[in-house]
Amino acid sequence: MFNIFRREGLFGDVNQITPEEAFKKLSEDKGKNTVIIDVREPHEFTGNLGHIENAKLIPIRLLPLKINELNAYKDKEIIAVCHSGARSYSACSMLKRHGFNNVYNLKGGMLLWKKSGLKTQI
Repeated sequence: MFNIFRREGLFGDVNQITPEEAFKKLSEDKGKNTVIIDVREPHEFTGNLGHIENAKLIPIRLLPLKINELNAYKDKEIIAVCHSGARSYSACSMLKRHGFNNVYNLKGGMLLWKKSGLKTQI
């Protein structure tokens, strides 16, 4: 039976990561094996929610055009982030369709990151 409440993409579920888990991973990793892709618009990236340190801004509307530039990160873990988690979920699905296997959606996006009291940059 089809479940309308389950968010499942073409290649199965998108992995979710909480802000606390992502922060821990980034702190331990120091950016060596983990990349943050922020798929919001530039005005959101520098807006009141700020952005995660060292995040790469690639608005979701440009992701299909920039996907080949991300091939250098295929062997890394990618955490996609947006305002609330919806656009980044779509970004994860797109990345998975292009052969990226270690992708995570930041659960709750920057809203939950900020609410969790984690550091941001503007």
